[in-house]
Amino acid sequence: MPNILQLISTTCLNSIRETIHEASGNEVFFLGRPDDQSQIVEITPLARGNDSAVPALMQVATQGDVIIHNHPSGYLTPSPADLSIASEYGNQGVGFYIINNEADQLYVVVAAFQRQKVQLLQSSTMVEFILKEGGVAKKLKNFESRPEQQRMIEAVTHSFNDSKIALIEAGTGTGKSLSYLIPSIFWAVQNKQRVVISTNTINLQEQLINKDLPLLQQALKIPFRSVLVKGRSNYVCLSKVEMLEKEGEQLIEIAEQAELKTILSWSHKTADGSRSDLPILPKPAIWEKVACESDNCGRIRCSHYNPCFFFNARRQAASADLLIVNHHLLFSDLAIRGETGRYNEAAIMPAYSHIILDEAHNVEEVATEYFGTQISRLGLLRLLGRFYSLKDREKIRERGLLPFLLAKLKSAEKQIPLKDYLRLIERVQQHLIPQRDNLAFAVENSFGEIATFFQSAAQSRADPKAEAKIRFTHELRRHPQWQSSILATVAQLIGEIKDFHRLLLLLEKGLQDLEENVTEPLFTLLVELKALTDRVENAASTLGEIFGEPDDDKVRWIEIREGKSGKFITLKQAPLSVAQLLHEKVFDHFATIILSSATLTTNHHFEYIKSRLGLHRLPTGKLTEVVLPSSFNYSDQVILGIPMDVPSPDHSDFGKELGKLVRQSIEISEGRALILFTSYSLLHRIFRELQAPLETAGFQVLMQGQAPRHRLLEIFRGDTTSVLFATDSFWEGVDVAGESLENVILTKLPFSVPKEPVIEARLEALEREGKNSFLEYSVPQAVIKFKQGFGRLIRNREDYGSIMIFDRRILEKSYGRVFLESLPDCQLISGDREMVFARVREFFLNRRSARRRAKKK
Repeated sequence: MPNILQLISTTCLNSIRETIHEASGNEVFFLGRPDDQSQIVEITPLARGNDSAVPALMQVATQGDVIIHNHPSGYLTPSPADLSIASEYGNQGVGFYIINNEADQLYVVVAAFQRQKVQLLQSSTMVEFILKEGGVAKKLKNFESRPEQQRMIEAVTHSFNDSKIALIEAGTGTGKSLSYLIPSIFWAVQNKQRVVISTNTINLQEQLINKDLPLLQQALKIPFRSVLVKGRSNYVCLSKVEMLEKEGEQLIEIAEQAELKTILSWSHKTADGSRSDLPILPKPAIWEKVACESDNCGRIRCSHYNPCFFFNARRQAASADLLIVNHHLLFSDLAIRGETGRYNEAAIMPAYSHIILDEAHNVEEVATEYFGTQISRLGLLRLLGRFYSLKDREKIRERGLLPFLLAKLKSAEKQIPLKDYLRLIERVQQHLIPQRDNLAFAVENSFGEIATFFQSAAQSRADPKAEAKIRFTHELRRHPQWQSSILATVAQLIGEIKDFHRLLLLLEKGLQDLEENVTEPLFTLLVELKALTDRVENAASTLGEIFGEPDDDKVRWIEIREGKSGKFITLKQAPLSVAQLLHEKVFDHFATIILSSATLTTNHHFEYIKSRLGLHRLPTGKLTEVVLPSSFNYSDQVILGIPMDVPSPDHSDFGKELGKLVRQSIEISEGRALILFTSYSLLHRIFRELQAPLETAGFQVLMQGQAPRHRLLEIFRGDTTSVLFATDSFWEGVDVAGESLENVILTKLPFSVPKEPVIEARLEALEREGKNSFLEYSVPQAVIKFKQGFGRLIRNREDYGSIMIFDRRILEKSYGRVFLESLPDCQLISGDREMVFARVREFFLNRRSARRRAKKK
């Protein structure tokens, strides 16, 4: 017998042992991924069987992998079926092991094959695909080979070959996605090293999945597998569906029945089981009742394990060369890897060694969220509602896990010793349900008292109905009421939560002590009980952390906004800086990381983004920096208008004058305008002012929030009379080419609100270091967003139009130069509004005449 620890890591052996135990000792089919020393360091259970057989999945392994399955009998000699399957795998370069249930004995049928040596990419070969006679040009009509795209392919290729981190700013029209996809595909396939492609917006994700990757499947000389990976909560849980269909009377509120009925019916028809396939947009609280949850999953013991939508998606991901994800899912995965230190094993996603971060200007914001934590009043109450709720006390309509458990215990009463049965019933009825009610009352009171303190301590606001975000400053912590009341209130609430948690653990223990013939039918219920119990414990620890000792490396704050059913109160914590965290948990653990965007530099250098992400900490030679200009002719395609006879944005007349300017600009461009704001209040004010006159003039007037983002953009693209008023997320990720968008109006320079808790704390930290926080943080951050807004206008070589800036500070203030110098060269017109608008009107007349002449030809 070989030394099993030389072939399989201790962590993987523990995982194998635990999975076999969860499968009641039956056969389980595993996929193992060895490291360079042929020790298996990543294990994925793929199928389960009975005590003598298990399905053999033939399309999930690649060269260098190892298939493992157990023999429950402990007799490890391979059967004829084993030998036949092992032969097939061996011909594919895949090893085959048999293990016992205790995972301490191993029989090697086919030894693990050495991974192929790393095959470096030839940059000239990669570039050939996008040349005039290349594979892409042959498959894509009117494809243009661009020097900037060739340079980006070369930069990405060298980063793969040399295991480097690269910052690549590539202007609009460069063809970024093909530039990183082509080297990624060849590297992943030739070296059997999975590559993750991460985007920030769903628009880019859809472009990759529906357009770019299908094109490359046809254009490249190499077959590859790519998979769109979604978070677990996007998938419907078949086990929950079954429970709700059988026991819905005790689990579903009457008001939820109609929507849930639609979801349950859909779950039997859907192909992939993901929320995006639903014909309706479910309420979050209702989707939670059917969604897959990591801590509420029976895994291999679940009777729906094989057809499970989530695990089927993960099986596909395990065999893919490229994983397409969004930044949120990637950082969820990275946060887990950072906590466990297991970078070579599966976490939320299968193991990977190379990362492409497109739209990388959003990385700091996303990382800040995922390295932080939060807890809300509504979230806590919703968690307690999953245990027990009583909507109509007169009709005694009890819902939730605890009433459901009581019903199950009563139906199994004869199988349970009387003493144990009475103890369990008493524990639920006399202790848990009353304590749950006490805790719900405590949550309401405590969160209300905390919110009142912060609102009072922060003094009155101009609009009491507006959302408040109040940071835990040193001044607030010194407030007499903080020590005498707030910390005591929080401590008492934590105590109530811990009491409830203790009672839940006692219930768990009592249920676990029952005979297996009683607990086996309760398996799904017990899994959910444990999951919710763990969440209760986590709520206590989160509260304790947020209200713990002051820590200058963390930002803590409360968010309060008024809703129809009362105040929405959320307590949050985030790292002051993610630079060190990214350095330790991300950049040190992956061979290649490409950070790409059209907007990474300010004033033509990367210093700001490097300092924010911790890239300046990298060893000399590890980081590559590349700036590629756009291939568009902005000096011909764009006119940049800046009226100077406009009140400054901080002047009381700015809003009144802004409406006139926006209306005049829209009339000149004949609609086809995207008006970008920096605040919802100003957006709503100008929209209300202009909606009627613009509609009377024949324009379709759209506003962010009237419909889902994708639907608004569909309407906007399809109607050249339309104008779209928007803010925040519409500054980026909007891709509207052609005549539907010819005028982008930037109402203000997009400075972040300095009172946002994280931003406020970061500005203060820079000032403590003796730095100018405005010039070193606020300006670069605004420049990047400004460049994003500018980039909405020109999406192809035929586009033209105007960029109107109604913020005179861009020419008056010294920092305004940084904004203008960060833009490509274009016609800049400034002066009084009538002169500026006259020149813009002339620009449109000339371009439209030229377009009409071209169409006649």
